[in-house]
Amino acid sequence: MSYQPYPQPPAKKKRLPVILGSVGAAVLLCLGGVAVAAISGGDGDDDGSFADGYAQGVAQARSAAAAATSPTTATSPTAVATQATTAPQATAVVTAAPAKTPAKAPTTRPAVKKPTTLKVPDGVGLDYQSAQDRWRAAGLVVAPAIDATGAHRLPVIDANWVVLAQDLKAGSRAAAGSVITATVKKYSDD
Repeated sequence: MSYQPYPQPPAKKKRLPVILGSVGAAVLLCLGGVAVAAISGGDGDDDGSFADGYAQGVAQARSAAAAATSPTTATSPTAVATQATTAPQATAVVTAAPAKTPAKAPTTRPAVKKPTTLKVPDGVGLDYQSAQDRWRAAGLVVAPAIDATGAHRLPVIDANWVVLAQDLKAGSRAAAGSVITATVKKYSDD
């Protein structure tokens, strides 16, 4: 007896890549049109091309600069105004730089912050978790504990360990952010 394989469902058309591709192409065309409009001068109402207007503007600027630097040629303001009005439509954009104000010198010197010192709390005899909480609340940084048995064990559940010693003496003054290290053992150790 031979078994017939199950009929395969018809393959679905994958429309998502086609849709995403068309949307991407439309976005690129729009951005390209905006870029061309920005480069060519904007609205497209010009009679001449951007290159013609640019060339005319450059020629007018050069002639005005030559007239201003030439000592023998005296140009009256009226002649300059007529030159500007008779020139073909050249668009020039003039922007003024913002006026800079001089920076004022501070009248008083900033206060120098003195390093803050704190009193080191006593953690000996407490469970390691409670000792850490006290030290951190005071502003100290707690380093990994040292196993008193020399077995190099690390406290996993800190409440099961007791602090036998601490490297910053209790009651001493230390800078905020100083590192404190505890020597600990498990409560079940002999």
